[in-house]
Amino acid sequence: MIRTFIEGTRSATARIPLPNRLLSRTPATGRSWLTKLRGTRFWRHQVKKRIAALMRLATDWALFILVVLTGGFSSAYIMMDRGSSLTTLTSGPWVMWTATARPDADPYTRAHHARIGALPLPADIAETWVARSDGAGDTLHSSCDYEITVSPPAASWWSLAVFDADGRLIQNAAARHVFTSDTAAISPDGRFVALLSRSAGGGNWLPTSGAGNLSVVFTLIDLSVALGTGADPVDAAARVPQITAKSCR
Repeated sequence: MIRTFIEGTRSATARIPLPNRLLSRTPATGRSWLTKLRGTRFWRHQVKKRIAALMRLATDWALFILVVLTGGFSSAYIMMDRGSSLTTLTSGPWVMWTATARPDADPYTRAHHARIGALPLPADIAETWVARSDGAGDTLHSSCDYEITVSPPAASWWSLAVFDADGRLIQNAAARHVFTSDTAAISPDGRFVALLSRSAGGGNWLPTSGAGNLSVVFTLIDLSVALGTGADPVDAAARVPQITAKSCR
């Protein structure tokens, strides 16, 4: 009997309708909380994606700018230091800037001479050739002896000077830095033969002491050509000196 009463009570309780607020509050509250949680997670995910995209974009732009600046500065330095076929004429180890000291000189030629602090004669009246290696392509160095031979035109003024790698005169006890067509000893066959060595030598000897890397400058003014017109660069290239390494220590 008691068992029958309990079961009847349960059945009656199950049939009692609950208020609508009790039926809807808990599920509604649960859905709202889940929706907010999912919305927050979605928003955070979107923010992270945007930040990652911006970081990738910034990295790409930074890399692009770095490559452009590095390439630009490198190419500009090479053009300013060594020149190109547009600004220089080359014959073996010798290089001449074809627009030196001219009013219409290009920016690279101007920058080249400004950087080394040189005041060369204008290319219209003189040819200034610079060599930093010998005829075999090896860098000129004071640890080696070199023979420089040239047959300059008779109607010309020229000079041959040796400097260190920075373009400075090499200090030496003999105070010898340059030979010109007025001071050089010319051989009977019309050739000028100079010796570059840190050891004392006779004749046209130019001391190199312990200067390290060297640069040799050959300046030629061809008096057979009217001033202001300049000599033919092709002919001038055939007249530049020959540099031969004799021995190295």
